[in-house]
Amino acid sequence: MKKFCTIAFAVLALAACQPAPAAKSEDAAAIALAAGKEPAPATDAWLGDWTGVEGTMLKIDVGAGPGVYAITETTLDGPVSFTGTADGDVIRFERAGAPETIRAGDGAATGLKYLDGKTDCLVIKDGEGFCRD
Repeated sequence: MKKFCTIAFAVLALAACQPAPAAKSEDAAAIALAAGKEPAPATDAWLGDWTGVEGTMLKIDVGAGPGVYAITETTLDGPVSFTGTADGDVIRFERAGAPETIRAGDGAATGLKYLDGKTDCLVIKDGEGFCRD
């Protein structure tokens, strides 16, 4: 019986040392709401660098608050910066006085032959898209 108790104690001690399972995104949202915090917008998954064609790039960084983004688009003329705001499944921003959006898509949705076949892309408009390598 003593050996059984020793083994049972060891098993319980090891089980206590195991890390908790990772929270699912739905659980994280529920925890954030319970804590009085808004869950992060889905568009936060787009943070980072995105590659276009012919040296173009799109960089999305955290902005001044939740759901606000610092956007840098590098074109053949050089980098241009914008402030964007999450709105459901898009990021809205203004460029040259015109409203624009960034939305998720695939290479075909960009309208760019070079990006066709890619699966993780962002599209501003037809012919203007960026994908992750």
